[in-house]
Amino acid sequence: MHGESECNNMHGERIKKALNSIWWHKDITKNKKLYIYQTIIQSILMYGAEVWQIPTREINKILSTEMDVLRRSARKSRMERIKNEHIKETMGLKEKPDIVDIIERKRLQWYGHVKRM
Repeated sequence: MHGESECNNMHGERIKKALNSIWWHKDITKNKKLYIYQTIIQSILMYGAEVWQIPTREINKILSTEMDVLRRSARKSRMERIKNEHIKETMGLKEKPDIVDIIERKRLQWYGHVKRM
């Protein structure tokens, strides 16, 4: 379902931009920003992901959206040319799976569910 992943990514981009002032706000803790990201942005990006056929281009857009939110949450601009690994480390996500890994795990869970039927 190529169209659904594009639509979810578009909604994720809109929400990311709408929450821009929260991502850059210095008085909101990183933990609260991560919570907002995980509950709102990830939910939108992964809605129905179990049954998607995701092209590489869409995977790259999803990863880009994820890193953009994390970069903004860390209050680092792309102009500062800080590597993604450092941003993830700063946000405390170095050892955690990225959104594509989470989608893949959900797809495998769905496959197991369908196979048992």
